[in-house]
Amino acid sequence: MARAGSIAFQVSKIIKEHNGIRIKKKERREESGIKSIESGHKVSDLFHSYKSLDNARNDLMNLGKFAKSEFGIKNMQHIDKEVVKDWIKSKDITYNTASNYLSEINKVHEHLNISREEVKELRQELKQELRSNELQTRAYKHLDRIQLPEKSQPAFELQRDYGLRVKAATHINIGKQLHGNTLKYQEKGGKWSEKELSPTLVSKIKENAINGKYELSYNTYRDQLQKAIEKTGQAYNGTHGIRHAYAQKELEAGKSKQEVSEAMGHVRPEITNTYLR
Repeated sequence: MARAGSIAFQVSKIIKEHNGIRIKKKERREESGIKSIESGHKVSDLFHSYKSLDNARNDLMNLGKFAKSEFGIKNMQHIDKEVVKDWIKSKDITYNTASNYLSEINKVHEHLNISREEVKELRQELKQELRSNELQTRAYKHLDRIQLPEKSQPAFELQRDYGLRVKAATHINIGKQLHGNTLKYQEKGGKWSEKELSPTLVSKIKENAINGKYELSYNTYRDQLQKAIEKTGQAYNGTHGIRHAYAQKELEAGKSKQEVSEAMGHVRPEITNTYLR
C-alpha cells in the first residue's frame, strides 16, 4: 500500500477520480464541458479503457518522480507548466508523443498547478520546438558568457561545469555535503555521488549560504536563467539544457560516452545518447 502523501498515493487518488471504466464516453463528453486542445472537439475528462488508465497512471508517476528528483517537488499540486515542459523535453520523443502526454495533463489539470489554457499554450510552444520525427538539440551555446545574479551563479556553475541536476545544484547543506572542496550530493533515485569543486566555486557557495545552507528557489533560478539565455539570442528550453551542454562539452573534450554517463549520474549509458544530439 502506498504511503499517504507519497507520489504513488497522490497518483492513485487522481486515477481513482478519473476512472471512466464502464462509464459511457459519449455522455461524459457532454458532461465534462472540456474540449480537446488539439481539435477543439468535446472530450471526456475520464480514462475509459484499462490501457489509457494504465498509461495515465504510469505517466503521472513518471512526472511526479521527475518533479521530485529535479526540483524537490513532493506535492503534485505544485507541478506547474514549466515543470511539465521540462519533463516532456527531458525525453527523446516526437511532438506527436508529447501531444499524448498533454492530453492526459489536460484531463487531470486540476490536480496540478496548471490550467487548461496553460496546457494549450504549452502545446503551441512544443509544436514550435519539437520536430515531428526527432528531438532538436537542447544544448545551449556560449554558457561561459552568462552571468546570473550573485546568489544564483553558484548553482549555474554547478550545472554548467559539473553537470549537476537543478535540485542538487540549488539545495546544499554545507556541513553535511561540503568537505573541503568535495561536494557530496544525491543523484536521481537517491544514489550519492561526489565532485571535486574549484576552491573559487566553494567560496561562492559558502558566501551565499544562510544558516549553513545554500538554497535557491527553483522559480527564481529558472526565471533568471531564462532571461540570461534569451539575452544571448537563444530560445529558452529549460534548465535541463545546461546538462545537455555539459554532456556535449565533456564528449568534445575527449571523454568516452561511458565516462560522460557516469559523470552525469545516468543509470544506463544509453540514456546519455539523448544528451549528445
